[in-house]
Amino acid sequence: MSLDIVLVLFILLAVILLFITGWVRLDIVPFLVPLALIGANLVSPAEVFVGFSSAAVITVASLFVISAGLVRSGVVNRVADFLRHITGESPFRLLLASTALPGIFAGFIVVTATVFFFVPTVMRIALHSNVPRSRLLLPMAAACLLGANLTIIGASHNLVVDSLLRASTGAGFSFFELLPLGVFLLGAAVVYNIALGSRLLPVGEDATTNKSADPGDSLVRAYHLHDRMWELWVKKKTAAEGKSLREMGLGERYGLSLITIVRAQEELSAESIEQPLQADDVLLVLGREEKINALAEQEGLFVAGYPREQVAFPLSTAELVELVVPPRSPVIGKTLRELNFREKTGLSGIALWRNGRPWRTDVGSQPIQEGDGLLLFGSRSNTRSFKPGDSFRWLHAPREEEAPQELWHLGPYAALILILVIVSAALGWLPIAVAALSGAAGMLLLNILTPQQAYEVVEWRTVILIGCLYPLGLALENSGASALLAKFLLDTLGSFGPTGVLLGVAFFSMLLTQPLHNVAAAVVMTPVAFDVAQALGANPKAFAAAVIAGVSAAFLMPIGHPAPLLVQHLGNYKPQDYLRFGLGLCLVVLAIIALIVPRIWPFGL
Repeated sequence: MSLDIVLVLFILLAVILLFITGWVRLDIVPFLVPLALIGANLVSPAEVFVGFSSAAVITVASLFVISAGLVRSGVVNRVADFLRHITGESPFRLLLASTALPGIFAGFIVVTATVFFFVPTVMRIALHSNVPRSRLLLPMAAACLLGANLTIIGASHNLVVDSLLRASTGAGFSFFELLPLGVFLLGAAVVYNIALGSRLLPVGEDATTNKSADPGDSLVRAYHLHDRMWELWVKKKTAAEGKSLREMGLGERYGLSLITIVRAQEELSAESIEQPLQADDVLLVLGREEKINALAEQEGLFVAGYPREQVAFPLSTAELVELVVPPRSPVIGKTLRELNFREKTGLSGIALWRNGRPWRTDVGSQPIQEGDGLLLFGSRSNTRSFKPGDSFRWLHAPREEEAPQELWHLGPYAALILILVIVSAALGWLPIAVAALSGAAGMLLLNILTPQQAYEVVEWRTVILIGCLYPLGLALENSGASALLAKFLLDTLGSFGPTGVLLGVAFFSMLLTQPLHNVAAAVVMTPVAFDVAQALGANPKAFAAAVIAGVSAAFLMPIGHPAPLLVQHLGNYKPQDYLRFGLGLCLVVLAIIALIVPRIWPFGL
């Protein structure tokens, strides 16, 4: 074994150790790899930066911009609405739709963006259907990871393997060449989740008591509203439908007060207490829990609970914001009622913060004082259009809207851009990187995103990871380390034939991707796969596909990919939950690789 092989294997083991232990921040580790490779004289200064000029980096960055454009223009929102409509209250259809549809979508936009957007939708559907969200979120993330194999642009590691394949053989995968494999993987994930996977996940209480990153939760607790403010949903064909809150005796009988009614994303005034309720109306009500439960039981209302977690108001499109009254404000001494604040802004005053404590009674008639904190509730369109001016200052401003309604008319154009990117790349009119870059430029030219927003939506951690780890693959190949690892696989599994060795490549790819990011696992295993294919005289695409499918199965641990990590807190998952859920699915993935890959890419050249 040469010194170069020893050095590159030492660097590889050090990278794995740092990713697992977290001794060094994970976003710093990639920067250390090029320095170590140059210091060990394993790559030249020119080679160490070749990853940043690869088509994979350009394509991945462009896809983040395209994905953000689809979100901001409302395309993904419409898909999520479609998901809500087709699920109904059937647990079977719910699980089928919440895995199959996001999985298909992940084949065309970035996996992380797909999971991030579908999480609130799945949580809301789970709440409506009274299904534990823990039974849905991890299956949805796993389906997205495997569904990303429907196209070559579905995941960043697909592009990395394709780039290395083109550099090694001069020919890569076509746009839809992975489609048959992706269909089998996604289909198997959906069937596994319905038949077994979701049942292996906990049914315990959701993570509703943990500290949330959402300002809405902290504001509810700061103003002591967690046991006073409730969302109620008017279910179809219940006693509440067609009755007004006045008829129900909301105030007289139950001692509750209405803040607002949200109907089809429109916020109705508190005076709508006289209006007949419609199915799917969402009520925001102040009062004690026992009174809320009594009203819900009598009228057939569904109690969503108090606003909390990432989706501050899980049923409606509303949110909380907080203002503070600055010195010399023109509103000092006036009341919200005198200012016609509700009529002018569409926002309701929920509580005041004064003298170190919250005031929640008759907020609209309290004269405003300097330094008051003012808690407001309203639809997202109203909170985002509100301008504090000289009267107020933001204390907790609304978050930027992921899909502003004023951009929804650009949705067809954003969808057309994605279609043109797919068609031009699939038919070979443009290289994939050029097609993706053109699509990103189209999103900017249509003002769906500003240049500043385009820079912000790119997940630079992934881009840096690809650029910095790319030369590690070159060092493994140049030093002979990948050939040594290939020889180990051949000596160990060669007696089982090419299929046995193929499974070995897939298994080690799957093993590496659990503690590492799947891009890193792909960079390490792809040169090994090529050396194995060369030694067997087999089609390198078959072994490259085994790497792609293997590193997609990053759901045995929450750290191998952002997708399973995103759902960890929301599903209240523990490490053993990932292992229990993922082991069976990993075996299914290996079986599909063994059965399907040789038929799509026969071993014979």
